[in-house]
Amino acid sequence: MGEWSNFFLGELGAAAALAGLLFVSISVNQARILQLGRMADRGLEALGMLLLILVVASIALIPGQSLRLLGTETLACGIATLAAVIVLQRIYLREVAQIYRRSSASLALLNRSAVAAVALSGAILLWRGDDVGLYLLPLGILLSFVGAGSNAWVLLIEINR
Repeated sequence: MGEWSNFFLGELGAAAALAGLLFVSISVNQARILQLGRMADRGLEALGMLLLILVVASIALIPGQSLRLLGTETLACGIATLAAVIVLQRIYLREVAQIYRRSSASLALLNRSAVAAVALSGAILLWRGDDVGLYLLPLGILLSFVGAGSNAWVLLIEINR
């Protein structure tokens, strides 16, 4: 795991910084977000994805734990986050205007895929007990950054168009 520590430290810092920016974007447009019904759920979805990365990167830095234990923790966090993301998406996608439905559904699929990749990484770590699952984790993390950043963009810019 020593070879991965710099990666996890970097992702931990990036996730924390993006979570801060997400809070700023929500606070700038708070009144408009609340006017649009379930739009705040997109902010919660993005925050959940960034918190997943914060937690996974943090637990990966715990010294001395086995890869199977890391896999168990990552899988559990991924499944919990995926369940929350799906619930939030089902609620807010029902209220999205028809003109935005396709792009919103595409972003929802990206976000589900990102979180599922993190969970799958944990499952592979648990199953195999070696570092193969770690090589899928960067994909899930990077897709989570893209998805969370896209949701933040919608909350900061797109809702004002």
